[in-house]
Amino acid sequence: MTAATPARRSERRSEERELWLQRAALALALLAVWEAWGRLVSDRWTSRPSAMMVRLAEWASNDLARHIGVTFAEIGAGLAIGVPLGVVVGLVVGRSPRAGAVFRPFIVLLNSLPIVAMTPLLIMWFGLGMQPKIVLVAFVSFLLLFFNTFSGARAVDNDLLDSLTLMGATRWERFRKVVLPGSTSWIMAALKNALPYAFIAAVIGEMMLSQAGLGHLITRSAQQFDMTGVYTVLLLMMVLGALVNDLLARLERWLMRWRVPADNR
Repeated sequence: MTAATPARRSERRSEERELWLQRAALALALLAVWEAWGRLVSDRWTSRPSAMMVRLAEWASNDLARHIGVTFAEIGAGLAIGVPLGVVVGLVVGRSPRAGAVFRPFIVLLNSLPIVAMTPLLIMWFGLGMQPKIVLVAFVSFLLLFFNTFSGARAVDNDLLDSLTLMGATRWERFRKVVLPGSTSWIMAALKNALPYAFIAAVIGEMMLSQAGLGHLITRSAQQFDMTGVYTVLLLMMVLGALVNDLLARLERWLMRWRVPADNR
């Protein structure tokens, strides 16, 4: 088994390189078709990748970094509020049947509220600055983290907890050794969902009314009928979202490093 593991790792790295080459080839082919369509047919509604690169360079030399910084600041502040609050409330309510029975219907009621409908209200409460977007992101991330953490805490093996109790473990030791590790995969899954939703919430808030941010760039470009600007922001958001997801996947692998990889089983 120990001799096969390095060989298997080398094979897996080779497969990953081949997969990335295939993906790059597909992406280049799609961009080439898009560029050809814009040049040979019409780029009025679809723009062209080359025009988007020019527009991106123009923005990068101007104030693009400020707009990206504003959007990520709103996302970071909102997640810093919503994620820990959702995890703590989910763990407490998930491990307390009485609290779960009392609070869960109210949180389900909040979850049924469309986030877009809250945006005008938050703008009236907090003004035109970053606060309404931060509250929107915090609200969305709290709900996602709460429901997954709640389910993870409820799914913990009670027989294992009883065994630790018989061995004299304290309540904190049972939480640290069983409840928290058992809920970690649920929390990470919720975090992976919360990031794109936080991105969406921040951009929606900026599109409704704002003076900076990626959502503001989309609205400004649309108002000027600048299709190249709209596509450039959308492409930029996809790239940034993919980078954030990759960082989160690496964080998940590090936090869940105690799990045995499938290849070693």
